[in-house]
Amino acid sequence: MVAGLILAAILALGLKDRSGARALPFAVASAPLPVGSELERAVPHMSLIGEDGRPTSLGAFRGRWLLIAPSMTLCHEVCPMTTGALIQLTDLLRQDGLADRVAVAEVTVDPWRDTPATLRAYRARFGVNFDLLTGTQSEIHRLWKFLGVYYQRVPQGKPPDVDWLTGRPETFDVEHTDGLFILDPQGRERAADEGMPDVEGQLSKSLRSLLDAQGRQDLSHPQLPWTAAGVLDDFYRLMGRSLPRGADPAVRAPTRSQAEEALAGSASGLAALHGQAGQLLGGVGALRARLAALRGYPVVVNVWASWCPPCRAEFPLLASASAVYGRRVAFLGVDVDDSADSARAFLAAHPVSYPSYRASSSDVDSITPVEGVPTTIYLNGAGHVADVHAGQYDTEATLLDDIALYTQGR
Repeated sequence: MVAGLILAAILALGLKDRSGARALPFAVASAPLPVGSELERAVPHMSLIGEDGRPTSLGAFRGRWLLIAPSMTLCHEVCPMTTGALIQLTDLLRQDGLADRVAVAEVTVDPWRDTPATLRAYRARFGVNFDLLTGTQSEIHRLWKFLGVYYQRVPQGKPPDVDWLTGRPETFDVEHTDGLFILDPQGRERAADEGMPDVEGQLSKSLRSLLDAQGRQDLSHPQLPWTAAGVLDDFYRLMGRSLPRGADPAVRAPTRSQAEEALAGSASGLAALHGQAGQLLGGVGALRARLAALRGYPVVVNVWASWCPPCRAEFPLLASASAVYGRRVAFLGVDVDDSADSARAFLAAHPVSYPSYRASSSDVDSITPVEGVPTTIYLNGAGHVADVHAGQYDTEATLLDDIALYTQGR
């Protein structure tokens, strides 16, 4: 999933500008979250401050995997959900015996108000079981600019939110993007996921009390959702470890010969796809030409990237589904923002019965807006978008149900 992790998206989800007012001083606006290329880039030294008031840094976590998420204690929308999801994740890590190998931390996007004392009070009131970090305005700016997180001070709404700690009206708000990042024990960025946490409604009463109307809406309908269980799966994959029993659906991709046998006798347009199984083809022009040639068939387009762990987890599901439906439904892959060598190596390790095309995120957006990877797009026989599924499919049954739903009538 790093869904997951998760690793995914490039749009500034979580960015909300309800006031329409001009930003207050000290605004910080950087690029949207990175798509996840350069997945082994070293994160520079960043001086931070722990909730005990002592200097620290991300380097203090060297030797352990580290997940960090942007957050702030005076948030009334997604941040309480992020805290709830990371509490769940920390519990899962302990249950699986990984607490010594994986650290979890929220790092503020509100260095103006998130003092060490505020972080300590937040931990005590809301049952936080992971690290909380703040820092100077300049160092927090450096950190989130490097990782591509947007944040900016804006005026408070009317009526203003109330500070849970002091009981007084807040004087400004901070807009920011949501997501999470995984660093390996050497301090290299390995995964990035932009999206909202999905806690399936399981949020403590105290954290739920922080949510405003938009926050309650986000709780019910998170955008590009990731879950604690999905992030745990991502850690297993990044570590090169087998998932624990029961942690992932037991889906075994068909072998090439099994897929060929299942798809034998397909109509010529579909047979041509099967004949290019696992190939990496030309760019968006070639993709458009192929989609035009497939008019009359429903098409399932999976947008993926080699740097995306949720894509790796999802590919066996697509391999199986394409063998089931490939005699009447066209399947295509689109590899975005990737190197050709990495993409070909990925396809060699994750065989499917259809080809993929190289493209950029903007190329795919010209067909239909895509908010991250993996994304699955369903086109009807007329070439029109019937549905878009953002994020990883966790089970084969869910994927097969959607294929049946959005390609029915063919």
